[in-house]
Amino acid sequence: MKKILQMIFIGTICWYTYTKHGDFKKASIFDVTEVSVNVKNLELVDDLVKSIEDLKGKNILDIDKKKLKDKILKDVRVKDVVIKTQMPDILLLNIKEKEPFVYIEYKGSIYLSDELGKIYGYMKESKKYNMPLFRIDHENEIKEFIEIMEKISFKDEISQIYKVNNGIVITTNTGLKIITNIDVDRRKYGVVKKLYDQIKPQDKKRNQIEYIDLRFEDYIIKKGRG
Repeated sequence: MKKILQMIFIGTICWYTYTKHGDFKKASIFDVTEVSVNVKNLELVDDLVKSIEDLKGKNILDIDKKKLKDKILKDVRVKDVVIKTQMPDILLLNIKEKEPFVYIEYKGSIYLSDELGKIYGYMKESKKYNMPLFRIDHENEIKEFIEIMEKISFKDEISQIYKVNNGIVITTNTGLKIITNIDVDRRKYGVVKKLYDQIKPQDKKRNQIEYIDLRFEDYIIKKGRG
C-alpha cells in the first residue's frame, strides 16, 4: 500500500509539472545572468564575449545549444566547444583552441596554420612558437609540405621548408638542407635522421654536409666546408 501511495504522489507531481511547464519555463529565475567562458586565449575570450553577450537575459531553457555551438565554431581559431548549463541561470562554454603547427609565409605576411593546413591567425598577433616556417607561393603547397612533415621524425630540428625547381628544400636548425619531393617515402627520411644525428654540428659554421638530395634512387650528399 505504501508503494502505491508513493507512486500516486510521484505521478501527481509529474502531471502537475507537465501541465504547468509552460509557465514554469517562463519564470525569470531561468534568465541567464552569467556566461562563463573557459579558454586560454584572452583575445579569443574578448571576441567571443562580444558575439554572445546578447545571451544574457534570455531563458536558459530556450537556448539552442547546437545553434550556439555552430556560431562559435565559425571562428577559425576554435577547434571545438562544449556547452553546458549550470541551473538555473549560468551558461558554461568550454572552448578548445586550435594548436599552431607551422608558420606560413605568404604574400609578404606570416600566418599561423593548424595541422590540417588551415590558416587562422597572424604571427604578430600571437606568442612566439618553436615551429617550422613554410615559405609558399601558392596555398596548395601547405598540404604538400604537411604531408612531407608527417614522414619526418625530427620535426623539432626543421627551421623552414620551401620550393625550388623540381624539388622541395627542408632546412634544419643547423643549416643542413634536405632536397626532396612529395614522392619520397618515409624510409629515406629515417636514414637521413640517423645520418643527421651522427654529423649534427653545434653551429652552422661547422657543417660537415651542405645538403642531402633524396629525389633519386641513391642518396646524393654534398659535403660542406666545416
